[in-house]
Amino acid sequence: MPPTLASLVHHTALKLSVLAGEDRLETPVRWAHVSELADPVPYMEGGELLLITAMKLDAEDPEEMARYVRRLADAGVVGLGFAVGVAYDEVPTALVAAAKQEGLPLLVVPRRTPFIAISKAVSAAIAADQYRAVTAGFEAQRELTRAAIGAEGPAALLARLAAHVDGWAALYDASGSVVAAAPD
Repeated sequence: MPPTLASLVHHTALKLSVLAGEDRLETPVRWAHVSELADPVPYMEGGELLLITAMKLDAEDPEEMARYVRRLADAGVVGLGFAVGVAYDEVPTALVAAAKQEGLPLLVVPRRTPFIAISKAVSAAIAADQYRAVTAGFEAQRELTRAAIGAEGPAALLARLAAHVDGWAALYDASGSVVAAAPD
């Protein structure tokens, strides 16, 4: 399972807290990206947790924050991490209001949590998810190979194949007649 905003919030070493978008924390995170651009959207693909300090933004301006957060949400950014103690001692209320308006999860990043720690946590979770998928694929291949060379016949192989693809499988002879199918 890919990392989610919830898994990052529950990561004890990161000490993140949520100010907006609590109902969207199960959203998968494809990457964590740091940008201080006033408009980072051209450099986003969607699915990112964007990490900012707002050094180049007037995060106390409600209109600017409404436009900024709307652009992020429209670009598919799944969450915004705001570092406190750098440019602002607290998350500005204009940013909180804009995030709530758009339903964009807004995470508070404490001063002692470096952005690289969040990026590493996301990267490690993605790598673990990919490792699980590859391992499961190899195990399925071994199981199907054993079934194919075993004495149980094509019905057992098709049953295992159907279970692995969470669907159905059928074997036809040259005339188009069903030899075996799973599930029946």
